[in-house]
Amino acid sequence: MITSKEVFAKRKEGAVDEAYQMALELMGSPNADDWDKKAFCWCLIDLIKRDASNGKLENLSHYRSQLESIRADPSDEVLTKGIRNALSLCNPSGREFSQAKDLSRAGKHTEAVAAYRKALACGPVDREIQTGFGWELYKHSKELMAQGNANLGAVKRNLNDYLKLDVEKPSLLHTCVLQLAAKLAGQDKFNMLVFSRLWNLDYLRTEDFERGHSNDGKAYPSLAEKVIQQAAKEAATSDNALDQEFIIPHIDTAIEQFPDNVWLKLNKAKILLSLGMHDEALAFGLAVAKAKSSDYWAWGLLGDIIFPTDRSAAIGCYCKALSCHAEDKFTGKIRIRVAQHMLEINNLVAAKLEVETIMRSKASEGHKIPEAAADIASLPWFAETPAASSNRDFYKSRIPAAETLLFSDLPWINANVGEKFTVLDKNGKSIQKRKIFLETSTLPSEESIPESKLGGIKFALGLGDAIRIKGEIDDNQRFKIFVLDSRESEMRWDVFHEKIGVVDHVNLDKGVLHFIVDRLIDGIVPLNDLAESFSEGDSIALRMSRYTTKHGPAYRVCQATASNKQPSEHIKKQFCEEVRVSNGMGFTENDIFIAPPLVVVHNIKDGLNISGTAVLNFNKKRGTWGWKAVSIVNTNSKLDAS
Repeated sequence: MITSKEVFAKRKEGAVDEAYQMALELMGSPNADDWDKKAFCWCLIDLIKRDASNGKLENLSHYRSQLESIRADPSDEVLTKGIRNALSLCNPSGREFSQAKDLSRAGKHTEAVAAYRKALACGPVDREIQTGFGWELYKHSKELMAQGNANLGAVKRNLNDYLKLDVEKPSLLHTCVLQLAAKLAGQDKFNMLVFSRLWNLDYLRTEDFERGHSNDGKAYPSLAEKVIQQAAKEAATSDNALDQEFIIPHIDTAIEQFPDNVWLKLNKAKILLSLGMHDEALAFGLAVAKAKSSDYWAWGLLGDIIFPTDRSAAIGCYCKALSCHAEDKFTGKIRIRVAQHMLEINNLVAAKLEVETIMRSKASEGHKIPEAAADIASLPWFAETPAASSNRDFYKSRIPAAETLLFSDLPWINANVGEKFTVLDKNGKSIQKRKIFLETSTLPSEESIPESKLGGIKFALGLGDAIRIKGEIDDNQRFKIFVLDSRESEMRWDVFHEKIGVVDHVNLDKGVLHFIVDRLIDGIVPLNDLAESFSEGDSIALRMSRYTTKHGPAYRVCQATASNKQPSEHIKKQFCEEVRVSNGMGFTENDIFIAPPLVVVHNIKDGLNISGTAVLNFNKKRGTWGWKAVSIVNTNSKLDAS
């Protein structure tokens, strides 16, 4: 009696026809079970694959009818998939599909795509075949884009064909295709806004929102962030309200996920402005201007948003924009706004300077003079009126309205001016910066600002001078200074408050001393920076600032002097205790450490009572706090002590 096990064994040997005949006998038995059915199905699958591959199509319809007549176990996913694939090969286009798969496996993606297209032209196919075609379109497009002179037309056709397929969404394939589209859009060779609507951003996966990180820890945008940003940028310059309304909810999702991405907020503001939603745009315009307060275009955008409701603030924003560093060829629209305002207040000389700046810039670029500028230049007064030599004072008088708009909700913070220093930008250019010390409830916070941002008061500032600033923590957790102004004060360095610490170590070889204020604040001071000499246990008066490093908070000493004031008993104390000595080191009954040099100098013996001064000390090896004797004033035997 033939068994299903024997049929499977015969198939494994490669004798498919013999196995098939054996399976037929099994199926003729009234007692055929599920395993007999499986054996028969696999024989039919093998025969269909073989004949379809060899072009022997005459038997396929017979095999197909046999395969369709069997009710296979639906829980056997491998068999179910095998049956589905085999039945697809029995279609008129089955050979083409088989050929397409073979070509794909051989890495011939151009030919594989052509074979899939030929097969699909014969009629509808199941999702699995469409998915196979989708992957082939992806592989072919990726191959084309890797070439030096990519055939973008072919890539775009592939993407268009993909969008017509019925494939699983969301899925890895769907994401991979979006990655290709994002790469094209990044080269300004593709309309991401249109594609994203057809692709449907609702199918973004959780993984698509995950940012990547380089080896140095720097984050780079997630796929979702990149795509939405690209589509939002296109929507911001579009006049299609439907496209703009489509992308807004997706921008909101991205902003929630990536609050540090200012470009998402920028495009949201532009889209809302384009839709006439000025009030809604204002919050995003303010966020952009705060993040990009040195960029003219940020202030120009804010001016455009507020213009219908607050002309004074808008003109202030435009003047602030013209006070920022920018080439004249970029500021034409803003200058027109300012010039029109100058005409309204009859400041003709100032208006003429703005118009002449526009005309000169457009002429040098070989561009047409804007109609609004030409209209002003054609007025009778224009030729007869001299232009102002500078409009800087005019800008300065209007800027406070812009800063009030932007920073009205921020309090003034007292600060002191620190020293200048130089850093190199990414291009190797030197940038002059200043330290700024902000008043806090504890130690001043050390920040920095480019020297250029000190504005008109920078030439009057000296070390320690009193100023006030407005600023806040940005999305990158960095304090950003927006506004800086001078301030009256009776003394320099007035935001610094004296802290009393204790010297716990003096290193003559390295020329530094170490101090401690409490368990959170300690540091070193170069001996050359000190007017007095110090010993361990001495009080030291300190003026310090706090700054942030990648390792956490750190402290910088701005001034250190000797002091008669006593530090907290939490860091310095007197003691009188019995000592035990072991291996040249002493420990009191309350575990105050007596270093070997003190043991030797004071001839400390085991069991003596000693008195002296101890300071708090951190053991780096153990990572624990303890006490260390810094001086011994008396040693007594137990008898003497009694």
